[in-house]
Amino acid sequence: MDLDRTNDHVFDNTTGVVRAVMEMSNKLQYAKADQYVILVKEVGLALKSLLTSVDEVTARIPADLHREIEMAHKVLSSDMANLIEKMKLAQKYSNTTLDQEYKKGMLQSAHILAMDAKNLLDAVDSARIKSHQIGQS
Repeated sequence: MDLDRTNDHVFDNTTGVVRAVMEMSNKLQYAKADQYVILVKEVGLALKSLLTSVDEVTARIPADLHREIEMAHKVLSSDMANLIEKMKLAQKYSNTTLDQEYKKGMLQSAHILAMDAKNLLDAVDSARIKSHQIGQS
């Protein structure tokens, strides 16, 4: 079953998270330590929009299909906390020879978050399909 992505806020917001991570990746190399917060905040705001749209969709899906979505939701919250922690370390060591290593850690955390956002979309899509199949049987 193909999913109609018209007015699909979960899909749109997943794309928003990926875009925010890509923007952070592009800007981080040239950013000063005090600008890291702005970059991470953009990822956080995109993630918040995604999680809000997932909550709205989940409310329309039978409760027995929520488990996978909830697990993916928790992973993303943990990913965001990890990104913030990596950002703090990158700021702390920004004026040292380890600067690039800590920036790399930040980027790795952000990329994991983007992949997990896609996993959340997949979990929501799977629940939508199952819900649709249940409704038609």
